[in-house]
Amino acid sequence: MQLYDELLERLKDIDLISQLGSLLGWDQEVLMPPEAASSRAEQLAWISKERHTRKTDPRMGEILEELEGMDGLDDIAEANVRLARDAYDKATRLPTDFVSEIAKHNSKSLISWTEAREKNDFSIFRDDLAKSIDYARRKADYLGYEDLRYDALLDIYESGLTVSRLDPLFKGLREEVAPLIKSVAERGERPDMSWISNNSWDEEGQEKLSQKVSEAIGFNFQAGRRDASTHPFCGGPNPDDVRWTTRYSESDPFGSLYGSMHETGHGTYEQGRPRDLDFQPAGNANGLGIHESQSRLWENQIGRSLEFCEWVLPLWKEQFPENMEDVDAVQLWKAVNVVEPSLIRVDADEATYNIHIMIRYEIEKLLISGDLEVDDLPDKWDDMYEEYLGVRPTDRSTGVLQDIHWSMGAIGYFPTYTLGNLYSAQLLLAAREDLPEHDSNIRNGEFAPLLGWMRERVHRRGSIMEPADLIIEATGTPPSPEAFVDYLRNKVERLYGI
Repeated sequence: MQLYDELLERLKDIDLISQLGSLLGWDQEVLMPPEAASSRAEQLAWISKERHTRKTDPRMGEILEELEGMDGLDDIAEANVRLARDAYDKATRLPTDFVSEIAKHNSKSLISWTEAREKNDFSIFRDDLAKSIDYARRKADYLGYEDLRYDALLDIYESGLTVSRLDPLFKGLREEVAPLIKSVAERGERPDMSWISNNSWDEEGQEKLSQKVSEAIGFNFQAGRRDASTHPFCGGPNPDDVRWTTRYSESDPFGSLYGSMHETGHGTYEQGRPRDLDFQPAGNANGLGIHESQSRLWENQIGRSLEFCEWVLPLWKEQFPENMEDVDAVQLWKAVNVVEPSLIRVDADEATYNIHIMIRYEIEKLLISGDLEVDDLPDKWDDMYEEYLGVRPTDRSTGVLQDIHWSMGAIGYFPTYTLGNLYSAQLLLAAREDLPEHDSNIRNGEFAPLLGWMRERVHRRGSIMEPADLIIEATGTPPSPEAFVDYLRNKVERLYGI
């Protein structure tokens, strides 16, 4: 069909431009020399402007209008038309110069955030953050919304996501999870962690451990790479070139391993996308909630299971023989599952993690509505941590400056992490029904059956259907928090006898 082929050619050009932008973005965070920041901002702004110009070409609108009235399109073609229409409608509402301005600002803002975090000085990032919030408000106004301005931003990262959908979800989770956290705290039991704090964990050993675990899970390093960055992330242009990062601390070896497993989950999803749909929207990953389901699955539900700890213990002992000499699998399992309120989101346990997301969600709503000023943000952050988790940051680096997202203009992104937790529990529950040997597989380091299940049910399905419909197809039930709450309750019972 000539018209549809023209659409695919245009979509391919747009995708290739995005791939170039992703390489420049990765380089900016991993390798770029500091003095290149200004020119990189110009490069990224040009790429954003060029991509936006192609997205908003009037011819694109004409093609979509004609295709939408045609019969006989298969499910993939229908998905491409639907996704291209959504992208076209959103893009045409945003002025090209505005898109270029945001890209240039985000590049600059990332640099100031990095410096502010390193120097523990919010004032360095303050003006760029204020501008990012202003851009986010203006973007929401351009895109349009029915009820709340923040809804337009949520929809960017998960189609159809709104405050009215999230508020009850977070309320329900807090009501179910808060009593668990309280019960653990009241028992006052904490595993012996001295074998961690009394030792130093060299970076080379952490690198080798992370590499071996990522390879075992199934990440293909012939089509990807691992590096270090200030904030772990997964990027890269396409399934043949997937790049993820982690970070290292000689006092905490868990951060690098579980950060690596998290990004490996993202990476295996990217590498598993349907290759016959390259350059097509239907071949892309299906929203950030689904993407996070894959990272949280491997990081937590697999990586923090007793069976995984039994398998990985020899690898720990191989890299850190003296530190791990008297540590057994149960000790390791208990150490990586400590339920304890903490300050850092990426290091949080499964029980408290969603509370970290709730804090960011509530703050973003206040910032976008104008009910919270940027100058009041750091103290508001600290107050909410004290209210929600009973801990209070003592500096800005472990408080309001800990996350990279706002420096990239990604306001509305955080709730997808909680969606990912819920989806991952639901997907694993369904996978277990098809994989009766799951526990013994994990205990033996046989991860291929689970990865294969995810490949078939999630990765290769791309974005052919909406995220909620994909969950229904893969699990047989609509998205729900029940599987996650049951999973968490069972784990806490095993760990603490509660």
